[in-house]
Order: sequence, then C-alpha cells, then structure tokens
Amino acid sequence: GAPTRDLPSEEGYLYHATTTERAAEIADDGELVPHGPSYGTDQSAWPDKSREKRSYFTPTAGTAWQFAPEEGKPVVLRIRRDAGEFRDEGTGDVYSREPVAADKLEVLGNDGKWYPLKTLFGSRK
Repeated sequence: GAPTRDLPSEEGYLYHATTTERAAEIADDGELVPHGPSYGTDQSAWPDKSREKRSYFTPTAGTAWQFAPEEGKPVVLRIRRDAGEFRDEGTGDVYSREPVAADKLEVLGNDGKWYPLKTLFGSRK
C-alpha cells in the first residue's frame, strides 16, 4: 500500500521513496541513477552545500515517504546497506554517488511485503 510513517524499518536496510512510474523506469534501466539537487525539487544544493549527483536513502522507513516526489503514486524502495557504496551525510540521511543496481532493490507491495523491484515492475518494453 501507500507508504506511511508507521512503516517498520529493518536493521541493515536503507529506504528510498519514489513513484510507481519512476520505479518502473529504474527496473527497465537496470539502475537507480543519482541526480543533482534540483531534480524533482526547488533546491539548488544538498543540505551539506554540495551540488554533486546523489541518490538519497534513509535508514528510517517511516520517514522515507516524505521524500517521494509530489507528482505520482508514491512507493518505497529498499536496499541492503552493504549492497552499495553509501556515505553518511551527517543529517541521519545516507547517499550514494554511484548508480544503484535495480536487481539489488526491493519494493513495498500493496500487501505490505517486500518484493524484488523487477518482480513488480518488470520490463514494459
């Protein structure tokens, strides 16, 4: 279902909010690609003043949904912390400067269970 603040976090996982449309693109592209700070927002820099391309994640599943883009149906993705090169920003959030492989991502299904991203958002091509 739609992500909420009650979504439980699991130890060792990081969470990323996006939309169903974007989740399908990530599945098709094979990776979640970092973007600059203005992508989908009106900010010109990240909280630490950097402008490099990043993908943001949070270890707290219940706050991830707040970062979903305003347009579209929100979904939450998750990945094991050790499945990528993640850096701590210092705000409690974590980011990656490298693309994240789609086959390492899971998506929260309507039944509240986690599924491999490509299972629910397989290629539409």
